[in-house]
Amino acid sequence: MNIIYFDDQCLICNRFVKIISMLDVEDKLYFAALSSKIAEQKLAHRFDAVDSVIYSRDGDTYIYSDAVIAILKDLHINVTLLKLIPLNIRNSLYQYVAKKRYRFRRNYCEIPDARLKMKILK
Repeated sequence: MNIIYFDDQCLICNRFVKIISMLDVEDKLYFAALSSKIAEQKLAHRFDAVDSVIYSRDGDTYIYSDAVIAILKDLHINVTLLKLIPLNIRNSLYQYVAKKRYRFRRNYCEIPDARLKMKILK
């Protein structure tokens, strides 16, 4: 099972999940909050210090920009240009955005559509 673990308190992360869900026409991606029981069980606290989206696919785990690239690749999106950017630069940019993400707070609860609800693991 391919699982994207995300920060459910982050507006950027929630929008990312919503967009990825719409692009996932093959229905092969599932989602779980980093604070969920499934994240606790499957990740076993190995990534507690990681402030990132985490993507688990076929026994492999990806973090930071590698997670985004792996997700996009699984959605058959061309990632050639992203992969040309050196890893340290990609991850620095990713971590910069991650540190600033709480500036974008939401004042409401966004209710996912029925299709997305079925793909969110608890």
